[in-house]
Amino acid sequence: MNKSIVNSKWSNCKLIVLDDDPTGIQTVHGCLLITRWDEESVRLGFEDSEPFFYILTNTRAMTREEAAEVTREAMEMVIKVNQDYGYHLIIVSRSDSCLRGHFPLETDVMRQCLVEHGYTVAEKTPFCPAFIEAGRVTIEGIHYMRDGKQLIPVSQTEFARDNVFAYHTSILTEYIKEKGANPNDYEIVNAESYDELYRYARHLTNDIIPQTSSISHQPSALHPSAIVIRSSSSLPKALSGISDQPLLDRSILTPQTSALSPQPSAISPLNPGCFIVGSHVKKTTQQLEQLLQAEGTCAIEVDVQRILDDSALLMSETLDTIRQVVEIGLTPVVYTSRQEIRLDDADQRQHLGQQVSDFLVDIVYRLPFTPSYLVGKGGITSHDILTKGLGIRSARVLGQVIPSVPCVMAPHFPYIIFPGNVGNEQSLREVYLKLK
Repeated sequence: MNKSIVNSKWSNCKLIVLDDDPTGIQTVHGCLLITRWDEESVRLGFEDSEPFFYILTNTRAMTREEAAEVTREAMEMVIKVNQDYGYHLIIVSRSDSCLRGHFPLETDVMRQCLVEHGYTVAEKTPFCPAFIEAGRVTIEGIHYMRDGKQLIPVSQTEFARDNVFAYHTSILTEYIKEKGANPNDYEIVNAESYDELYRYARHLTNDIIPQTSSISHQPSALHPSAIVIRSSSSLPKALSGISDQPLLDRSILTPQTSALSPQPSAISPLNPGCFIVGSHVKKTTQQLEQLLQAEGTCAIEVDVQRILDDSALLMSETLDTIRQVVEIGLTPVVYTSRQEIRLDDADQRQHLGQQVSDFLVDIVYRLPFTPSYLVGKGGITSHDILTKGLGIRSARVLGQVIPSVPCVMAPHFPYIIFPGNVGNEQSLREVYLKLK
């Protein structure tokens, strides 16, 4: 690992990323992804040979109150376990590069927990929503989405009109104000490239971390120090210092790959894969249309209204259709109806999303065949498939199938986590053709 804060002269640091949805591992490889925050699970991360790990809290899919409770629970356990190690803690609140999420709630809770337990916490919270791989960049304090050669302020995209996390400005200091926080408490990190992020990582190494550490004297359970960071997916990669690796290919379908997983795979890669698509954003719909034009795929639409009205019959029909599709050698693509049901209340919208996700998870749990690979599309969908449908408590991150699309090894096959807002119109189809 090169360029790493945790492998620098400040080697007594542990980088811990609390991820508000399962897509945050889209830039890294080799580390552990932990989906629980009980003591045994968190200790796995501290004991791992890699100096960083992810805790998947999935708080973006929760209400504000639930997100605060879960963030506190995870932080309390991290702090408890660290009493046995005495690390300086680099705590990253990883969230959306399109500025959706419970901000500043999560960073506020993190800082509060650390202070309550005697940590000296760096005065300012770095704010770095850049996601270089996906063209999300911050230039002179303004956050953009790159579309070809064009830079579009994120407040002009569909993500700014999110049902739950809407906002009205791309100027990050104004965004922080809009969300009820004080911009003076945050350090805006401008980043248009990884070179800038690596320079910022060195700034943390040379200035912020040693300054905070010197205030708390030596790293120990009695005098711990910490820094809290709000970022998207690129800064954790820069902080960890991991080197780039080639994109994953069809070899992940072979039994030899099982050495990367504590639960080996023995499934023939001749079986078709399976796609479960829950995200309803415009980009996902465009990608879905292209995927379904590929030879060998079969569309299986799940009517969201029927999930609410007659889920038992719909489940039976869907599983029967999947069985028939697989018997003729096609790859089932299960997706929710594209028309979004509009609700006025944010909690109602969260609840509806959870009902839909629960239905899709039940499909995975009851799949009438074992796929050679599984793709979960969308944040809530991919999380619930990971933790409920597949029952994964911890997994090693294998890497990415295409840029920004990560893969972990499930008990019997690779599971590909495809974010809802990543890639171009061909990206979902590209994954299918790559693994076909």
